[in-house]
Amino acid sequence: MKSVLVLGGGKVGKSVAELFLGRAGGDYRVTVVDAQQAALDQVRANLDRLKAHRGGQPTEFAVQKADLSAPGAVRQALRGHDYVVCMLPYDLVAGVAEAANAEDVHYFDVTEDVATTEGVNRIQSEGRAKVALVPQCGLAPGYVAIAAYALARGFRSIEQLTLRVGALPQFPTNALKYNVTWSAAGVINEYCEPCNVMLGGQRVKVPALEGLERFSFEGVEYEAFYTSGGVGSLIDTLVSEGRLSQHADVAYKTIRYPGHRDLMKFLLQDLRLGVKGGPKAPSGRAYDRAAAIELLDLAIPATLQDCVVVFANAVGLRPDGRREQVNFRRVIRAASLWGRIWPAIELTTAAGVCAMVDLHRTAKLPATGLIRQEQCPIEAFNATPFGAAYESPDALASGA
Repeated sequence: MKSVLVLGGGKVGKSVAELFLGRAGGDYRVTVVDAQQAALDQVRANLDRLKAHRGGQPTEFAVQKADLSAPGAVRQALRGHDYVVCMLPYDLVAGVAEAANAEDVHYFDVTEDVATTEGVNRIQSEGRAKVALVPQCGLAPGYVAIAAYALARGFRSIEQLTLRVGALPQFPTNALKYNVTWSAAGVINEYCEPCNVMLGGQRVKVPALEGLERFSFEGVEYEAFYTSGGVGSLIDTLVSEGRLSQHADVAYKTIRYPGHRDLMKFLLQDLRLGVKGGPKAPSGRAYDRAAAIELLDLAIPATLQDCVVVFANAVGLRPDGRREQVNFRRVIRAASLWGRIWPAIELTTAAGVCAMVDLHRTAKLPATGLIRQEQCPIEAFNATPFGAAYESPDALASGA
């Protein structure tokens, strides 16, 4: 049995713990660490409920309160574990991979923050990696790269590859057509930071919220636009394999309902709520990115009734020279599992990182070093106890 440390017991951290134990409890014991007692109380309540639903099947878990921003706290928490899944806010993730590498604990995270991932990559590039380093394991970045690479494998030369993901309310009613289903800090960060894309065969950084497009399927209208972090390492992989045409376009976009982008652009750019550490008003109040995060958290209600839309398309030359477009689409809705409602964003993100840990445990991924999401074939992902989250979520509660 492998010991997994989950750093952060928030919206998705608690779901990671629950999914490990609910789907593969005989293979894992889980410890969740968080600074907030309320979060830990929720984790314990969920895991106690899960244990009751599993009828006495193995569900070994513990919760621990700790201030992970304190010097040495992360290294102390890591000791004695085989794996760490970092579910901390993006501004607290930096340095956790270094600590995990020092303590010989395999490292996994779900962050979309590019700077944090570059820090993980440096451990590998400097030849210091002693453990598996697997960043960006969630939904986007994460599963969407696995799905997009599955499309790319079928082409000799790719002209266009666009990855799109959205976590959306099923029943939007406000002007933003949005409810908080994910970390508000994470959403604002990806709406503000530069985006790595390839345009016309050149790697460039473009502003978030640009590249607006409209599309529809199943009678629902959507928009999509550039946001930071979602493409992960996919461009690097495709370049190294020589799969891209001379003038290829490769990009990641976030899906929303029409009109959302314009309102967020007004708030973050026109009103300058997207800046970090902006000037203070005469009242002493700061109007900056921190204020935007608080505003989203306080003013926009959360919802359990959400859906996740994954939509990728590839255009290029097949091995026989035919020019063709191929699409990949999944729509995952909130599901009832083990006595509670699981929002789709929680389920899909947790399943993404749980699947990657399980693939490493079963020796289907390299033992050490940097591991990119696209190194995992989608067939292998789907074959894990967690792959059903994207294919048939209602089947998850049937057991491992």
